[in-house]
Amino acid sequence: MAKQNNLTFSVNRTLVIVFIFVLLILGAVFIGTKIGSLTPSVQPQQPTSPDTTSTKSAWKTFENNRYNISFKYPPSWSVNPASQVFENGDLVAVQLIGQTQKQNTELYDGARFIVMVPQQTSLNLNSWVNNRHGSNVSGTSPQISSRVINGVSLTKVYECGLGCFTYYYTVVRGQVYGVMVSAAGPQQVELDATIEEILQTLVFPN
Repeated sequence: MAKQNNLTFSVNRTLVIVFIFVLLILGAVFIGTKIGSLTPSVQPQQPTSPDTTSTKSAWKTFENNRYNISFKYPPSWSVNPASQVFENGDLVAVQLIGQTQKQNTELYDGARFIVMVPQQTSLNLNSWVNNRHGSNVSGTSPQISSRVINGVSLTKVYECGLGCFTYYYTVVRGQVYGVMVSAAGPQQVELDATIEEILQTLVFPN
């Protein structure tokens, strides 16, 4: 009789242990499911491109009715009334001066966009460019190429002397139209991108 009781007790204890083990497993599964449902899913973010349209809506506009030249430039840029880059005179110069730029020195921190006063010529564009940029203070020949901006074919001249500058020229009805752009300093990449955006708004006469 005692042996039967011991056997019954042993079976009952085994059943209790198995029951508790099953409860532990079910509890762990339940808790894990609950935690998983509370964890927010993280969706990968798509890279966004800057909205230049809304920014350009606040840009200023330069327009000269005499020569039918216009372009837009950022409001953070200012007009420099004392610039004298082109031999025939500067029609307008807009610029952004960096924080480390000192007065009365070559541009090493900032950017400039300068439009020249159109110049009468009897030469074709290539001949005029060669005469204008045939030699410079460094003795290094400029890099000359072609480019189209807003449907206008331009001759591009990249020249380094006391600094590096890029010029764009075109001839319309016997007049040479041109601009000079330059950027330097710690923000040169961003400034070059801004100059490119300004160029895309540049309008010459038809």
